[in-house]
Amino acid sequence: MNKLVLIALIFFLGNRLFANDGDTLKLGKLPKHYFKTVFNVDYYGTQKTDLQKENFYARRLKNYQVNQIAIGLNTPLFTKDYYKKDSTQIANFHLLLAASYVSVIPKFEGITTHHLVKTSVGLRGIYNNGKRSVFYAELSPFTTRDRGYRYTISRRFASTFLYDCIVNKFFSFRVGYTRSYVFGNRRHLPYLGVRVGKLDGVNLSIQFPRSITFNVPIGKYFKSSLYTKPQGGLYTMANTDSVYYLHPDKKINFGRYEFLSGLRLDIYPNTNFNFYVSAGITSQNFIGFYSETFNKTNKNLYKAFYREFTANAAFVNFGLVFKFGKVKSIYNNYNLYDAQDLNNKNIDNINSGNSQIPVKQTNNKQVKPNEMQDLIDVNDFY
Repeated sequence: MNKLVLIALIFFLGNRLFANDGDTLKLGKLPKHYFKTVFNVDYYGTQKTDLQKENFYARRLKNYQVNQIAIGLNTPLFTKDYYKKDSTQIANFHLLLAASYVSVIPKFEGITTHHLVKTSVGLRGIYNNGKRSVFYAELSPFTTRDRGYRYTISRRFASTFLYDCIVNKFFSFRVGYTRSYVFGNRRHLPYLGVRVGKLDGVNLSIQFPRSITFNVPIGKYFKSSLYTKPQGGLYTMANTDSVYYLHPDKKINFGRYEFLSGLRLDIYPNTNFNFYVSAGITSQNFIGFYSETFNKTNKNLYKAFYREFTANAAFVNFGLVFKFGKVKSIYNNYNLYDAQDLNNKNIDNINSGNSQIPVKQTNNKQVKPNEMQDLIDVNDFY
């Protein structure tokens, strides 16, 4: 009886999905987007390091360690394809929502523990002209605060504008501009990038100021990478410990950045979930405190009343990535591979991996039925 029910259920579902009506193949509701909705959770932590004892503030703070938990959401809002009558090439525009919540805990033995929070909700626009060009724009307003101290809320704004040129599937370059707080201050920087090697194979990607990575896929379920990248931010902190005592500021700013160099392994059990583990050494570890009063009229970089480069430290980093929704096929569309790579970070430079780029198929590999969705574009049936 159970077998008959199972057979009937399979027949019913198959009939609904692949029902033939004349020469038309019905596939149900067609996907609207090329990007899945992605939800990720990321943890990062370093070991404790001592501060320079000859500095007054360093003697007060004693030592330094940082832990960070980041939650990110990236989802498509609007997708538009532009079909050209005299060509098989398709141009498209993508509008995505990118949101994140970051909790940073800088631990100093000499003062109380502060939980610094950053919340961001931004928009990303990506236009692929169907030839060699992809244009990228990101607008990211965000707030920072010290949890438990409402008066510490500050509002800031980050942005990035890029032009990406895909010379061929083995080589692309990027130029643009970014307004970023990743280096522990408010900086306006050029964006320069180059990639050698295919995105679905071995490649070297140099993207300033984002990262340098050497990526090596290991079969279908694993990817490895050697990388170096900056990580940091500028956060508001309550001055409850009187770290700044020259003026009765109720809040101050804490800036930090470090350069991470390490090895990362991404594991892909299926198309809707992956996770990663990473470890290495941080170098050029910068911390700084900024007075709100002293920097009230500064329009460029904030000036610190205390700054220090701490010793190198070991770090660990791991994360979970969940993907939702059905999407249009991008198999062998290297313009959309680059678009995926451009979108492959949340606002706080957390890299969730290029898990939406289909695995490269070899000639001697038999493709399984559940992998056909990556190889078939539903538009091929029209």
